[in-house]
Amino acid sequence: MASVSSPMASQLKSSFTSPVSRSLLTPRGISGSPFRVVPSKRSPRFLVKAIQSEKPTYQVIQPINGDPFIGSLETPITSSPLIAWYLSNLPAYRTAVSPLLRGVEVGLAHGFLLVGPFVKAGPLRNTEIAGPAGSLAAGGLVVILSICLTIYGIASFNEGEPSTAPGLTLTGRKKEPDQLQTADGWAKFTGGFFFGGISGVIWAYFLLYVLNLPYFVK
Repeated sequence: MASVSSPMASQLKSSFTSPVSRSLLTPRGISGSPFRVVPSKRSPRFLVKAIQSEKPTYQVIQPINGDPFIGSLETPITSSPLIAWYLSNLPAYRTAVSPLLRGVEVGLAHGFLLVGPFVKAGPLRNTEIAGPAGSLAAGGLVVILSICLTIYGIASFNEGEPSTAPGLTLTGRKKEPDQLQTADGWAKFTGGFFFGGISGVIWAYFLLYVLNLPYFVK
């Protein structure tokens, strides 16, 4: 047994004790020529450093007033003076106007513009009563919208509570809270919307079918 294993043992011993053992490696359990161990070459390393630019960069889109917790962004469109002027003149943002007048203005615009689609796209558009039928349908939609506004006001505001609108602007300036965000203010807005919407429908019908002006599309 010792004579049988002596050639393999002597071979392993000679491989470990030989001076070239650092460059030769004999696999265990495999007969054959030893493998040559190639010394590893160190790969070149590159060091990347982030250098701040001398020119200050300008962010086109950023949180309004630099505060990301407000939940609004400043963009070239929303922060332009023209857009700010346009939005501030909409009835919903004119806090100095009473909620009743704001509701009348919104209702007039909706009632006046709803007649046309009902007349031209309604189910009775090809009949002689297309005008009256479309006007009645527009008036019915104004009633439905007024009921929806009433339901929203009852569910959102409690009678006698102060306005839920903020008393500060985004720039920190104090302002009068919007009375539209109260139960009484929302009730006035809803009544004004109903009155303005019905008035808009009547005015559109009057212009289209009572005066009988030569419109291009009628």
